[in-house]
Amino acid sequence: MTSETLRRCVVLTLLSALTSSVLLSSAGSPPVVEASALTPTFGGVLLTATFKPRGKDALSGVWYDGGRAKLLQCGPRCAVIKEIPFDAPMMVGQDSMYRVVLAGKFKPGQRLKMVMRFADVQLVTLSVPVIE
Repeated sequence: MTSETLRRCVVLTLLSALTSSVLLSSAGSPPVVEASALTPTFGGVLLTATFKPRGKDALSGVWYDGGRAKLLQCGPRCAVIKEIPFDAPMMVGQDSMYRVVLAGKFKPGQRLKMVMRFADVQLVTLSVPVIE
């Protein structure tokens, strides 16, 4: 087993354990997430998704088997932020002020599994395809 394979196994095991323990203890309902695609960008992929919160909420982290995704706020320039706040339906993606970018090399048609963490440690898991 290579060190890369071992690292991915450890990350997925930790994500599974975190998902199980948090879902059992989470009191509120996480927002509905409709993820449509991951599109190639320089050095990674950009998530296109819609969030429908059940009140005021914030996306505070996204993990995949390659590590942690970057949460960005883009105005004239993009800057890494700690969370993406929202209290109404909102979209993240190329045409949005907020973006979620995953670093790495991905192939069209590949599906990536992700875990998203919201306020109050609510988790949502997704499987999203990479498109051309």
